[in-house]
Amino acid sequence: MVQLIFNFLPLIILISLSSLTHASIEHNDLYCDTIQQDWRKQELERNRQPSDPNAIKDAFQRCDILLNDLSKMTEPMVMNTSSDLEILQSLREKLEGMEGFNEEERLELYYSIRWLSRSAALKNPLLGSERIVFMKRRRFICQMLHEYMGYYYDYGDIAGGGIHILEEPGKSFKTTSLTDARFPRGNFTTLSLTYDARKIYFAFAQRNERKTNFYSPDRSCFQLYSMDIDGTNLHQLTSGLNDYFDPCELPNRDIAFMSTRRGGFIRCSGEWEPLLSYNLHRMNPDGSNIKLLSFHETNEWHPSVLNDGGIIYTRWDYVDRSAAHFHGLWVTKPDGSNSHALFGNFTQRINACYQPRAIPGSDKIMFLAGAHHASVGGSLVILDPNKTGLDAKTGQDDFNSIESLTPEICFPEAPGWPDAYFHSPWPLSENYFLVSYSHDPLPGMGPNVTRDTETGIYLFDRFGNLELLYREEGISSMYPIPLRKRERPSVIPSALDSNMVEEGEFFLTDINKSHFPLPSSRPIRELRVFQVIPKSETHIANKPRLGYANAESARMLLGTIPVEKDGSAYFRAPARKPLMFQAVDKAGRAVQGMRSITYLQPGERRGCVGCHESVGTITSPSQRPIAMLREPSILKPGPDGSLPWSYTRLIQPILNQHCIGCHNGSKTDKQNHLDLRSDPLNEFSLSYESIKPFVKWYEWGG
Repeated sequence: MVQLIFNFLPLIILISLSSLTHASIEHNDLYCDTIQQDWRKQELERNRQPSDPNAIKDAFQRCDILLNDLSKMTEPMVMNTSSDLEILQSLREKLEGMEGFNEEERLELYYSIRWLSRSAALKNPLLGSERIVFMKRRRFICQMLHEYMGYYYDYGDIAGGGIHILEEPGKSFKTTSLTDARFPRGNFTTLSLTYDARKIYFAFAQRNERKTNFYSPDRSCFQLYSMDIDGTNLHQLTSGLNDYFDPCELPNRDIAFMSTRRGGFIRCSGEWEPLLSYNLHRMNPDGSNIKLLSFHETNEWHPSVLNDGGIIYTRWDYVDRSAAHFHGLWVTKPDGSNSHALFGNFTQRINACYQPRAIPGSDKIMFLAGAHHASVGGSLVILDPNKTGLDAKTGQDDFNSIESLTPEICFPEAPGWPDAYFHSPWPLSENYFLVSYSHDPLPGMGPNVTRDTETGIYLFDRFGNLELLYREEGISSMYPIPLRKRERPSVIPSALDSNMVEEGEFFLTDINKSHFPLPSSRPIRELRVFQVIPKSETHIANKPRLGYANAESARMLLGTIPVEKDGSAYFRAPARKPLMFQAVDKAGRAVQGMRSITYLQPGERRGCVGCHESVGTITSPSQRPIAMLREPSILKPGPDGSLPWSYTRLIQPILNQHCIGCHNGSKTDKQNHLDLRSDPLNEFSLSYESIKPFVKWYEWGG
C-alpha cells in the first residue's frame, strides 16, 4: 500500500492543483467520497467495478476526448488545458503498464483519471463559475398525466421541495433556498428562468390536508409564481380551480404555459382518476390577459422557445389510433398560429418526446424520449429539424433526424423499461449539458415502480462523462439552469387578420400530393370538415359510450367544400375548433382521412401542400391553383344527423325505409337474421348492434 501511494501521489497532487485553477474545491472526505460513490454507481450500471480494466480504459478514452474538445475552444471561451494534457500523458503511461497492477492499484488509477476528467469538465467556459438554480420536488407516481395536477398531491405524504441555488457547482454541495418558510406545505414543479437571468417562474400546489373530492370547490391546484433571483418580489400570478404549470418566458416577455382552464377531460380515465386536459396558453408577465393558444382536444406539455422565437411543445395526439403513443413535438408561432407536427407524431419507436429545448448556437433541439405509462423521464435525444421527414416505405418518422446521446438507456415503454433515466436537460451546446439523472428505474404504473426514484444534478457531455454536482437523499433535484444571461430571440410578428373575428382560412395546393399515392381511379371531389368535440360531461371513459370504439371522441360534420380538378381547395372554417378533414370521391366515399386535428386562430390563413404529404414538401405550380382564382368556399352543411354525428337520425331512417321490412327479427329473415329495428339494446339499439360484425373501425387497445 505504501508503494501504491508513492506511485500515484504525484498524480493526485497534480490533479488537485489542476482543480485549484478553477476554484478551491471542497475536497473534504464526505464530498470526495460522495463523488466517488457516484462514479462507482455509474460503473455498476455497466455491470462492472471501477477497478475493471475496461472501466479504466473507457474512463481514459472519455477524458482524452473531453480534454481535446475543450482545448479547441477559442475566444471568448479560453481555457488552459496544457497542464491537464500533461497529467493525461502521465496517466497514459500508467495505463499502458496496467497489466501488472493489482486491484487496489487499478482502482487508484481509475480515480486519478476520473478526478482529472472532472477537473477539466468543470473548467468548461460554457458553465463557467455561474451558480445554478434548481428545484427540489416530490412527485405523485402513476403516469405523466397525473404529474402536473395538484389534486393528486393531497394523497400520500409527499409534500416538500422548493427553489434552491447551488452556490459553488463542482466545488461543494452548498445551497441557498429561495422558498423555505415562504410557502405552506405543498409541492413544486416546472422551473424556468428569464432571458436576463433576473427572474424565475415556477408552479406550486398547496397541500389540502382534508383530501377533498376532485369536484370540491377547494381542491388543490398548481398555480404559477414569479420571483426575482435574489428571492425578492414573490408574486402569485394565477388562482382558482385550474392547474397552471410549465411557464416559460417568450421573446416579448409574455409567458407561455400549460393549463386546464379550457376544461374537458382525457377520454380514457378510470373512475378513480379524473384527469383534465391541459393545453398551451400565454399571458402577460403579471398574470393578466390570459389567452388560449391551442385548441387540441387532449393534453400538451413542456413549452419552450426555439432560437427563431417560435414555441416548441409536446402534444398527445390519439385521434383514431393508439392512446399510449404519439406524444410528438409540435411547433407554433407565439400567437398560436401555424401549429404543426415536427417529429414523433408518426412513430411508435419513441413513445413520447418530452421537455424539448433549443440548443444554443445551433438549429438542433434536445428532448427526452419518455413513456406514457410512467412519470416524465427517459433517454437523451438530439433532433435535427432540417432532417425531419417520413420514411418512404412506412410513412413513419425517419430516424435519420435524431441522435441518441444515451443509447445505454432504452426509450422507455417502446422497447422496454430502463434501469436509470434522465430528466430536465439544459443544453449548453451540442456537446455539453446540465441534466437531472437517477441511478434508479423510471417510476410509474408501466414499469411497476411505485416509489419516487430520486434524481440529482449532473454535468453531462456527449462523450459519456457524467459528473455529480448535487444530490440530496429523500428528494429529487431537477430543472438545473445556470444563472447567466441568454440571447433573447427575435419577436415573431403576428400575421392574424383582425377583420376575421370568428373564422380563418385554409388553402390546399393539391390534395393528390400524398406520401402514399391516392388511387387514380377515385379522384377527390370534396373535402369534409369535421369538428372533434372534447370530452366534457364526465371524466369516466365510455360514459357516455359514443360508438363501437373504446373511449373515442365525438364528431360533427361542419360541412363540405369543393376540391377543384387540379386538386386545390380554398375555404373558410370556424376558428378555435379542433378540426379534421376527409378526402371524398365523386361517389361520396372517403378515400383518406386525418388521424390528427388542426385548428385556426381567428384571422389565421394557413395552407398545406397536399394530403399527408411528407414533412418539408414544397410545390411550385406552373400556374396559380384554380381555387385561388375565386373567393374562399363556404362550408356546405351536411344532412340531418351529421351535426353532431348521430346514428339514430342519419342511418336509422334509411334502415326504416328500405330494410326492416325483411330484417326485423322475424323468421323470414333466413339469410343472416339481422334485426335492423330501432328498439333499444344494451347501450344502443338492435340495428346498431346487429351490423357490428360487418363494420370496420379503429380502437386503441384492440
